[in-house]
Amino acid sequence: MKRLKHHEYSGRVDDENKPERLHQVVKQWSEDAERDRPAFIGFCSDEGVHRNKGRPGAKEGPYKVREKLASLPYMDTVYEYGSIAGEQDLEGSQEALGECVAEVFATGQFPLIVGGGHETLYGHYLGVRRQYPDAKVAVVNLDAHFDMRDEEPSSGTMFHQILTEDENIDYFVFGIQLGGNTKTLFDTADAFGVKYALIEDVRNTGIFEESLESLDAYDVVFATLCMDSVQQGAAPGTSAPSPNGFTASEVHDMVGSLAKLPNIVSFDISEVAPRLDIDDRTSGLAASLFHRFMIEKETFR
Repeated sequence: MKRLKHHEYSGRVDDENKPERLHQVVKQWSEDAERDRPAFIGFCSDEGVHRNKGRPGAKEGPYKVREKLASLPYMDTVYEYGSIAGEQDLEGSQEALGECVAEVFATGQFPLIVGGGHETLYGHYLGVRRQYPDAKVAVVNLDAHFDMRDEEPSSGTMFHQILTEDENIDYFVFGIQLGGNTKTLFDTADAFGVKYALIEDVRNTGIFEESLESLDAYDVVFATLCMDSVQQGAAPGTSAPSPNGFTASEVHDMVGSLAKLPNIVSFDISEVAPRLDIDDRTSGLAASLFHRFMIEKETFR
């Protein structure tokens, strides 16, 4: 099952002779696409959110975020792969996303994945592992939640699934909130050796920067951002909005730092639910964060 929807970009033009906004430089992805360029892949699913008893709407995120990206300033080639049309068969949809991510890797581009519920991350992981089967891998998550429940796959189980299946991967998560995780989840994280930091520690210590330095020890790093890690005022359109999340400034800086890692190979942003949003704040912020990542990523300049 690999059913793709394609997205058409449009937006403001300042000078017809100068391609200087993203919608003017984006091209349809193909197997002979230019190497070392970003390629957007969407995952239009919130089946995992349904299963996790959250508020649905994230399946519309990949289109709204691209709409917000379209007019942002960017002058180099970007590719549009298309979006997986997620179905109730969540596991099949995640497998399909993994195939798409691996295909983009195999032809030399950098996957930028637009969720979807945070179950997007498991499909993202499958693509990374398909491309790097023997690598020592780190996954970095900016999130208020561990997402480590031991139950039917959903938007709250991905990291338990990964760590149970894969002995050659370590999990780093920044922004964990005491109000969003039970003792069972903290105990589970400790049992798996998860490297985590509460949001207060991220703000008040240098733990994020120190942890990024330690990622040099890994062959491959991939990263994910759940928009419910961001303060509700800046990101109201999520399944579980956070009264005490990262500020927009904080999360921009963190994403910029991730982009500079020499061994980072892919990045996703998940949990943008346009129907729950106010004035497109959440989709606009997600687009801005992708833009920050792209302008900070050394090979994209």
